[in-house]
Amino acid sequence: MKKNPSIPFLRAGWIGTAALVLAAPAMADALIGVSLPQTGPKALVGRNFKQGVELAVSEINAAGGVLGKPLEVVFEDDQGDNPNGAINAVNKLMQVSKVPVMIGPHYSVTQMATQKTYCNGKVVSLTGGTSVAITHSGCNYVIRTRSDDDVQAKALIDYAQKELKAGEKTAVFYANDDFGKSGQARVVAQMAALGLKPAAVESHNPSDKDYSAQLAKLQKSGAELVILWAHDTDAALILRQAKQFGLPFKFAGAVLSEDAFLKLAGNAAEGSMSASYFVPTDPNPAVQAFVKKYEARYKMAPDVWSATYYDATILAARAINEAKGNDPERIRAAFSNVSYNGLLADYKCDKAGDCNKQVNIVEIKGGQPVVRSAVRY
Repeated sequence: MKKNPSIPFLRAGWIGTAALVLAAPAMADALIGVSLPQTGPKALVGRNFKQGVELAVSEINAAGGVLGKPLEVVFEDDQGDNPNGAINAVNKLMQVSKVPVMIGPHYSVTQMATQKTYCNGKVVSLTGGTSVAITHSGCNYVIRTRSDDDVQAKALIDYAQKELKAGEKTAVFYANDDFGKSGQARVVAQMAALGLKPAAVESHNPSDKDYSAQLAKLQKSGAELVILWAHDTDAALILRQAKQFGLPFKFAGAVLSEDAFLKLAGNAAEGSMSASYFVPTDPNPAVQAFVKKYEARYKMAPDVWSATYYDATILAARAINEAKGNDPERIRAAFSNVSYNGLLADYKCDKAGDCNKQVNIVEIKGGQPVVRSAVRY
């Protein structure tokens, strides 16, 4: 049998050595695919994503595998938030590897771009993308493992009003892309539901370097709390510039507890708050057990990507076992019967494919994320 050089190697967890994953249909009942960034600016995200999947696979196989066989995984590079890269990756997983289940694409823009490719029922996609539209656009073959933007926004606004008494001294500052626009819209809607209007709403282009004009407008508005819906690098620069200018804002947002943000923001992150899916400092015993295993294997701390896709892999394996085979339609139906007490949530999937309505409110103290409360809706 010839080896297919287009399929990458997998560290096979049950023996700790490399095994070549072949695109043979006979293996598909113990095979899943993963669409993730392996090249480009999101490659470090992809590394952590991949490590979470690999750790889960090693544990699944140690416990007997899937359908009585070792679970194997084929990885394809979707280049992160590149729609064309994601479409190519998904097509390879479907047409070459013929996987019944794929994990990813993650980014909302790429998840939405690929849905027309797989929503004919040829494969089931598990994603951590948070755009509300992902599970509400008529695609019945997508499963979401993180709570959506509505849950994050509601948790932040509820906490801001109940604990911080921010009221209408709350402003919104967002990235002018799909991620930022979606988050901004949800925050404003949640405020409106409480009869509140933002003190100001400002935007920036992703990868801008100077935010002085927007920060000046936020200051002029009288805002005390700024809900920041921006990517980690941009968010870190915004907080550093706010500190440099001596602005008294308290910041809260979607990524203000992630490792990349904390490293870039430094002491400017102190006191910021986030609606976070996972932090390795969470005292939850299941989280601490995972952190210990992950650090022992990879010599580094896990992050939200590692945890999200560790959980997604276990959910996928359980659904395949529940379906007793590799038929995507039966696997999709099986998610209604699958439950799992995971790292991000106690998962139970609804008809739309949303399996998680939980998020943590986290505050940065002494440079570390500290869980203030777990919010469930």
